[in-house]
Amino acid sequence: METTALIYTRASMDRHYLMRATDDQETDCRAWCDQQGWQVGKVITDANRSASQWRTREREGFEEALQLIASKEYDAFVTWEPSRAGRELLAYVQLRAACQEAGVLYLTRGRVYDFERSDDAFMMGLEFLTAEKDAAVIRERQLRTVRLNAQKGRPHGRLPYGYRRVYDERTGALLRQEIDPEKAAVIVNAVDEILSGVPMNAIVTRLNKQGVPTPMKPTSDHSRGWMNSSLRQLLKSPTIAGLRKYRGEVIGDADWPAIIPRERWEEVNRVLSDRAVRTRYVEEDNHSHPKWLLSFIAKCGYCSRPLVRLNGVIPRKDGSSRNNYVCPIAGCRKVSIDVGRTDAFVVGALLGWLSEPESMAVIAASDESWSERVGEAEERLAALRQRLDEAAEQYSEGAISLTMLSSIERRLNPQIEQAAKAAVPPVSDAGLLELVRTQDLDAAWEGLVLLEKRRLVKMLFDIRIVKARQLGGIFDPERIKITPRFAVPDSYQWSRSG
Repeated sequence: METTALIYTRASMDRHYLMRATDDQETDCRAWCDQQGWQVGKVITDANRSASQWRTREREGFEEALQLIASKEYDAFVTWEPSRAGRELLAYVQLRAACQEAGVLYLTRGRVYDFERSDDAFMMGLEFLTAEKDAAVIRERQLRTVRLNAQKGRPHGRLPYGYRRVYDERTGALLRQEIDPEKAAVIVNAVDEILSGVPMNAIVTRLNKQGVPTPMKPTSDHSRGWMNSSLRQLLKSPTIAGLRKYRGEVIGDADWPAIIPRERWEEVNRVLSDRAVRTRYVEEDNHSHPKWLLSFIAKCGYCSRPLVRLNGVIPRKDGSSRNNYVCPIAGCRKVSIDVGRTDAFVVGALLGWLSEPESMAVIAASDESWSERVGEAEERLAALRQRLDEAAEQYSEGAISLTMLSSIERRLNPQIEQAAKAAVPPVSDAGLLELVRTQDLDAAWEGLVLLEKRRLVKMLFDIRIVKARQLGGIFDPERIKITPRFAVPDSYQWSRSG
């Protein structure tokens, strides 16, 4: 009876799937099968797959091989060496159980093993234990190298965008990591634009129109190119500020030059962390393109969730259809207010506020040390929130009463609100400055597209709608609570008169 063999090959490093290492393994395995007089029935390959217990990707080929062994379609299983089948004892236990159950022989390094024989099973167990130990030693060396490189500020891993590496032509050793002028210019220009108020969408659109290559090479001809998320991730990386990161934390200065100064990097990160200035570009023919000024911007005064626009089925008393902003959250739904009159009131407040010369002085940076000032406010805000969380935990443990917790909340909440406003980065927005400097503010506002109007409202105001005091659909502007997102003096009158 002819013996049919199943060959399994594996290579840990084969990112381009060239199959060179696995092809060499297959050649030796076929030669051994010929020596035994066996027929090769199938070859399974796992390219670019680790076999250690720290692997991040599953080995689909090995799982398929175990299933084929269990099916009893093959009489022998062949690998170039035991470590190709696995570098952990669990892989050996699975392979031995499958071969014993199906009566399959194991051929490796030119020798045939029978797991039914105790001495063969013992020898293979030692081989897999040795492979597991080797994997652990390799990992320890790699971690030590990464740690030492991090402590010395040396680069490690993938080449970061904006840099290039210089190697010794004779030994191939890394000499230094230096700035790539062309790619670094992309970063510098993006930082300058963001700090001058240019929206992220506009920067991404410009990069794509100019055909600037993305940090990652496109995987297909239909690559989406630059996106807000990819640019934000690039600019938030401490690498571009000449800082070394280890295990997610900055541990010191790196030995490569900074593309942008650290202070400027901290400033752009604070701007990027301000969710109110984030906008998402949506094509006009897309069904999710915004059609209303305050949808998902104005919030419910009770649950603080964004309001949505709803065209009501039940008409008003005069027969007109209801077009309202409503709270969509089940269990709340306490807020509903007319779209047109609410939009008009908010726009009036916004334009009235911008028409006052003092307004820009309140929100714009008056000094160059605003980043330090905002950083102090962030620390103060975190400390206040921690105190409130500690008080809530003490209440849950019975250490303080509900009355005492309420008293602490009444004292801390105003301080938290003030610190949160002080932690908002100042506005330096080119679109806003252009709007304020125009001769006819109302006409200039009407000339803006809806996306730009929404962006300015979201950036400047926190808008909350509270429940109506009486039924009947009567519009009450007192329900619209508009506050600047920035810290302002208590005596400052910002709302539009009349």
